[in-house]
Amino acid sequence: MVKEIAHIILAAGASTRMGSPKQLLPWKEESLIVSEIKKVQKLSQLETYVILGANFDLINKEIEHLPVRILYNQSWQSGMGTSISTGVRHIMSATKKYKAVLISLIDQPFIDLVHFNNLIKHYAENPNAIVATAMQAKIGVPAIFSSIYFEELSELKEDFGARYIIKKYEDKVITLDGKNKTDDMDTIEQYRLLIKRLKE
Repeated sequence: MVKEIAHIILAAGASTRMGSPKQLLPWKEESLIVSEIKKVQKLSQLETYVILGANFDLINKEIEHLPVRILYNQSWQSGMGTSISTGVRHIMSATKKYKAVLISLIDQPFIDLVHFNNLIKHYAENPNAIVATAMQAKIGVPAIFSSIYFEELSELKEDFGARYIIKKYEDKVITLDGKNKTDDMDTIEQYRLLIKRLKE
């Protein structure tokens, strides 16, 4: 199958509230970042890019053996928007022309292949739409953006993430309920709760 969708995994943060790099926390007998990459490798439509920043050498060493492209966001301290723009600028300049980009976070480990496949299915049926994930009162990533949004995504700065584009084009957005899969982890307490849920 032709890989028409570039998948950008945002993993550049310093995890300051966690106290150690969340990318390397244990998850399913591996590190969180390795577990996430191996999960999405099962999606044949995607070409995966991982955006790193803080602790680059440490995390790069953890994943360099995996079949993904690793990009370094030099402006990672400025926020998530710079990681998105770093990734999208790269895929825009690639020889290969992608029809869409899927953006996801490193720290939503309960987002499963069913949800990713649903996003891809709805995008295939609505190729000019933004297909995003609804979570409680918010709409955000994982989300798929058609290539018509690449230019604006490539210009995101600081902490204006994908939600900025989603809000701007809300009439073009298709939302899929993330249910309880969207829980993330910013603190060690949240991590422990997700580990407990994983074992249940």
